Amino acid sequence: MPTAVNCNPRTYRILGPQRQIDERETPHPRADRGELGERIRAARKNRHQRDALRRTIAADSSILKGRGVNPVQVRVDDPAAMAQNIKEAARFFGANVVGITELDQAYVYSHRAKQGANGESPGDPIQLTHKYAICLGYAGDYDRYLACNSEISSAEYEIGHKNEMMSTFMLATYIREMGYPAQTHSHGGYQVNPIPLAVNAGLGELGRHGMLIHEEYGSRLHLAVVTTDLPLTVDEPVDMGVEDVCKVCMKCAQTCPTYSIPFGDKEIVNGVEKWAIDVDSCYKGRVTGQNEFTVCLICTTSCCYHKRLSWWHTLAGWALKKIPISLRPFYIKPLLWMDDLIWGKKPWLHMQWMGYDNAPKPVTCDIPGCIAKHTPLEHKPLHKIPKPTSRTSQKGGN
Repeated sequence: MPTAVNCNPRTYRILGPQRQIDERETPHPRADRGELGERIRAARKNRHQRDALRRTIAADSSILKGRGVNPVQVRVDDPAAMAQNIKEAARFFGANVVGITELDQAYVYSHRAKQGANGESPGDPIQLTHKYAICLGYAGDYDRYLACNSEISSAEYEIGHKNEMMSTFMLATYIREMGYPAQTHSHGGYQVNPIPLAVNAGLGELGRHGMLIHEEYGSRLHLAVVTTDLPLTVDEPVDMGVEDVCKVCMKCAQTCPTYSIPFGDKEIVNGVEKWAIDVDSCYKGRVTGQNEFTVCLICTTSCCYHKRLSWWHTLAGWALKKIPISLRPFYIKPLLWMDDLIWGKKPWLHMQWMGYDNAPKPVTCDIPGCIAKHTPLEHKPLHKIPKPTSRTSQKGGN
């Protein structure tokens, strides 16, 4: 017979030996076996509850995964009201920002890259005919991002992926409980490109560094998408001045350790005019972490939109949107000067967290044949901005 740990809580007293409880004796398993009545068993196993939200949050995840689309469809007479309801539900499930757009087939991937949950193989064609894309953003912690590059910033980045997975699963389940098909597109299982869809849904604009820039959160948003045929009204793209800021700022290009972000003008990539990122050199740059970090966030934190939520940041962004485009450079340049003066070209925060310390230290390269001691990335000199004599982008190796 197990003995109790020697402790003396005030709200109950241990007076004798205790037996271990069989989990099967607890209420939920007994209800699942029908021992508390068929009505209670049905409420847990079936769609006994009338409300879709109640069915979504009350059932176990193992039960929800096995459910398909509810055959009883909720009638949608007002797509605008339903869109507002979906946005509120998305925030309730954990999203910081949400927008809705039509699903542009140009941003649906043509073939799968990974094994699917239903037996799909890499290379299989993707058929996704949903009408709408609900775009979700999950903000990372400002301070832990600013501790880049380190195990601290990498942990914050990676946990964001895990948070988005459960949130999108719950939102898709909620929609299916209303009788409409819905599919999640989050970490490890994207069938769509979330960045252009998020731009179309009004979550922000595309920056020089190739990522979405949100008005309040900058680029520290993890993006996920839920596609569906649920009737919804869509949002419109926004102009918050990113185009004008990125033309003159170039902090991300100056601080990128792998020269993956261009200084020059936009280029045409796959029929789209945008700043062309050297994705390969960016990804290979992770090797320079030397087991100190797994994700480089320097361009994210050097972006002038990466700020704490504050009234003055909101006010500055609001004013930029109100100024005519032709006059914006006269407003932006003093703001960038102040940004450099207060936060610097490469904002960085020393942090000690959960036993980790991101204090700079020399790193001895373990690549065979190399004996150099590389300077930590956050302390490398800034790249010089080339004179605007050509449209070529400055790209380099690793």
